[in-house]
Amino acid sequence: MQTIMTQNGCETAGPVKAQVTGALPVWLSGTLLRNGPGCFSVGDSSYNHWFDGMSLIHSFTFSKGEVVYRSKFLKSETHKRNTAANRIVVSEFGTMIYPDPCQNIFSRAFTHLRNAIPDFTDNNVINVIRYGDQYYAASEVNYINQIDPATLDTLGRTNYRDHIALNLATAHPHYDDEGNTYNMGTAILGWTTPRYVIFKVPAQSTGRDSAHP
Repeated sequence: MQTIMTQNGCETAGPVKAQVTGALPVWLSGTLLRNGPGCFSVGDSSYNHWFDGMSLIHSFTFSKGEVVYRSKFLKSETHKRNTAANRIVVSEFGTMIYPDPCQNIFSRAFTHLRNAIPDFTDNNVINVIRYGDQYYAASEVNYINQIDPATLDTLGRTNYRDHIALNLATAHPHYDDEGNTYNMGTAILGWTTPRYVIFKVPAQSTGRDSAHP
């Protein structure tokens, strides 16, 4: 078992056999994935809202009446930047970034202007979505991060905007009996009036250029 500690949380990278109280059906087989905040401070800085903590992915694998657990932090660009700076440098839902005290007044002015139209965080802390045969950590932004459902490794980031004309998408899609995924987003910029965008990702999709409005 490998457990990696952080400021106020830890990830269990290696599989851990859970202690089961009672009995689980022997026919129960599969993996339950869950997502949520797992770290609320970086260095001396702390998040101000429950929705802001850095994403920790959990898996519970059921087989023959036993359960195996593991967890890993989502290695998003936000996670990498915060960790490298040893402080929170990316704004979240209820936490705004603050200027680097090492920067001079001119650098802070340029930073303020650049952040007037900020890029969204990719700290996908809300849900895990299945698109075709791939799984993604998601939140209510334009970014999703693909994860390996077996190892929980972060495989790479996808921007919805590269595939479909929307600015934000929900983290709570719906699935039909055939395994197709239906989700909804909003298109705000570039239109005279805001629009809702409903799109479908086929069950057999590999996740590349497969979203259909």
